[in-house]
Amino acid sequence: MQLSRLYSNLPDILSPVAFNHGADANRLNVVLGEVKHPKDRKKDSHNLGKTTLLHLIDFMMLKGWSQESFLYRHRDRFSEFIFFLEIALNSGGYATIRRSVVAPTRIALSRHEDLDADFSTAADDDWDHPDLPIDEAIKLLDAWLDLRALKPYDYRKAITYFLRSQGDWSDELQLQKFQAGRDLHWKPFVAHLFGFNQKPIIRKYELDELIQKLQEKQGEQQAEVQFREEDLPKLTAELGVLQQHVEDIEAQIDAFRFDDEERRLMRDLVETIESEIASLNQQIYDARYDIGQIDSSLGHKDKFDLDEVQSIFDDAKLHFPTQLKKQYSELVDFKKKVTQERNAALRKRRKELEEELSAAEGRKASLDAQRVQRLKVLRSTDTFDKFKALQKDVTEQRAQLVYLGEQRKKLEAVVETARQVREAERDRGRVVDEIKDMLSKPTVIYKRFTRIFNDYCQKVLNHEGLFFFQVNSNNNLDYKISLGLAGQKGVASSQGEGTSYKKLICALFDLALLRVYEDIPFFHFVYHDGMMEALDDRKKLAFLEVVRDQISNRKLQYIMTVIASDLPRDAKGKLVAFADDEIVLRLDDSGQAGRLFKTAEF
Repeated sequence: MQLSRLYSNLPDILSPVAFNHGADANRLNVVLGEVKHPKDRKKDSHNLGKTTLLHLIDFMMLKGWSQESFLYRHRDRFSEFIFFLEIALNSGGYATIRRSVVAPTRIALSRHEDLDADFSTAADDDWDHPDLPIDEAIKLLDAWLDLRALKPYDYRKAITYFLRSQGDWSDELQLQKFQAGRDLHWKPFVAHLFGFNQKPIIRKYELDELIQKLQEKQGEQQAEVQFREEDLPKLTAELGVLQQHVEDIEAQIDAFRFDDEERRLMRDLVETIESEIASLNQQIYDARYDIGQIDSSLGHKDKFDLDEVQSIFDDAKLHFPTQLKKQYSELVDFKKKVTQERNAALRKRRKELEEELSAAEGRKASLDAQRVQRLKVLRSTDTFDKFKALQKDVTEQRAQLVYLGEQRKKLEAVVETARQVREAERDRGRVVDEIKDMLSKPTVIYKRFTRIFNDYCQKVLNHEGLFFFQVNSNNNLDYKISLGLAGQKGVASSQGEGTSYKKLICALFDLALLRVYEDIPFFHFVYHDGMMEALDDRKKLAFLEVVRDQISNRKLQYIMTVIASDLPRDAKGKLVAFADDEIVLRLDDSGQAGRLFKTAEF
């Protein structure tokens, strides 16, 4: 697929742009910005429309309608425009796309055999599909393009790799549109581009998300339960014992037999309640003592005063050396810092002790009440008093039985969610192993790309070009692109991190990828915006040599924007200009007539 012609219903404002393509693709497509008024400081060769043209092409290739678009932001100004883009299909013939600013989500499409078929005045009946919703138009255009190498993705997923704007020179694969999104939205596709199976990579991200959701769910469930996952068997056993105990007590009460229950109450009082109260008393004492010690420590103030030391030396008519004074001062500062850190730790510990003290005092109050109740039953000689007291005790234990039963149900839910987490983690581990195994076996596409990319880097940058996939610290797919260190094969250098080299690496990356796919239905064009800016002339010439060599077989359409001041010069300082038939659009600083849209600036 290549670009053929861009035009509109208002040719006096937007002149048609015809691109060298097909049989003429061995010529460059240069959008040139020129300076006609070099002495006028109010004018410049920027903001003429070089980048706007790229965004307009993306719009015509059915990019979503959003406030990021210059057409959206200035829709009042462009409300009368209807744009048309003619593209050359891989299968032969052409397709024309119609899209307006007034109705940007309604698209017209037609296929035709003739080049330069003008649809600007065509009636709806002349179109194959005169009024399609944008989603349906994307599906139909995707079918016409037949970029089978992209499946299961559509053409929109990849097209911006070959419409590289000024904001896309910082990373070869993570384009500007991907930087705000999740890796799931682009890394599996990148793997697919290089012939790897994207399914385990997608599955890894899905499992990460599933595990996170399950862990959050488990945390919410756990907050409602006072027991831990490992306590379930013990809790189940306690419930069984308590159930049997309640049934036995009820049977004894119904028969007015209290001996067994009185013995149980006595045993419980002596072995459990009294023992725990004694332990709590010790815990309460220790906590109060520690709090007192902390308060005393926090109330202590450092009494060392450097001025007093100086005064003593002065009274004794002794010299207080400056170095010694400095050392004392540093010691005082160090001690203050240590004291501040210690006091912060003490305050934190005091807060913890207060919480422990409050919990212990609350538990002791509860146990004291239980002790009073049991002693009342044991000391009572009135049968009916004992009956009522024991009946109340049974009611409390029955309530405890219900409470523990509810806790068990909630804990079972926690256990089930924990099981699901472990199962998902096991699945994730298997998927990670699958990804690692996959990356250890380079694909044909990957191996061919690395050879071409390295060759291009050697020709333009005089360094080895390194590119490989790896699994990062989060066990997700990642990639490494860099230049090799001179004289050390396979060792990465930091040269590729500079702005100029990074731009060249990105451009060479695009060319190498398109070279790999040049013989199958794929994108066969690339638009590089501002490629020549801030580059060394030698690198510009070397890069253009690689481009010209690649387009010589007419399998790649190369489109670039350049400002006249950025045109390269040869070793003698002579300007290396482009041929007239390579310049598809001239823009200049003469005013409205020199801009892409011949209107006032926007």
